[in-house]
Amino acid sequence: MEAADAHELIEEALEESEARHDADATREKSEERKFRDRASVMVGIFAVLLAIVHTAAASAQRESMLSSIEASDNFAYMQAKIVRETVLLSASRMPGLESETRATELGEATRLRQPDKAGHGIGQLQEEGTRQRQISTAKAIASEGYEFGEIALQVAIVLLSIAMIAMSTRVMWMAGILAGCGTALALLTALGMQLP
Repeated sequence: MEAADAHELIEEALEESEARHDADATREKSEERKFRDRASVMVGIFAVLLAIVHTAAASAQRESMLSSIEASDNFAYMQAKIVRETVLLSASRMPGLESETRATELGEATRLRQPDKAGHGIGQLQEEGTRQRQISTAKAIASEGYEFGEIALQVAIVLLSIAMIAMSTRVMWMAGILAGCGTALALLTALGMQLP
């Protein structure tokens, strides 16, 4: 074999090697781009889910607070009526009080206890206050369920960022599973299930 032939063979081998290397690099870049695109889409989906769950959590917190305020208002109104009833009953027992005045005060005290159309009887106010307190408690528990769902989605987004840097399919799967758990927890909360 002559030197020129050997040189030509060597150049051909180098060109083939460079072509294979370029093809491998192109394929690797294409796979990397596909991986990053999938991870980016997942980040977007998880971010939307996070926004929805966060809105539900904030709404549950707000409803819990408003129900708690309404319960407090009902109990305060009920206590004011009880104080007024006590004053009227005490006044009706005062010696030397005319029977008509005594009857009026006893009637007014009795009226405060009786149910009325507006729902302002002492018993009605107590029932409504208790109901509002139960609603407040249920919404507070729901808020916690949503918050755990939020945390799971936030961690899933962080894991996806790590997966994009490390090019790790395992980490991407872990992020997907965690996001699925967070979403499921939020859905179960929305359906009325409570955390133990």
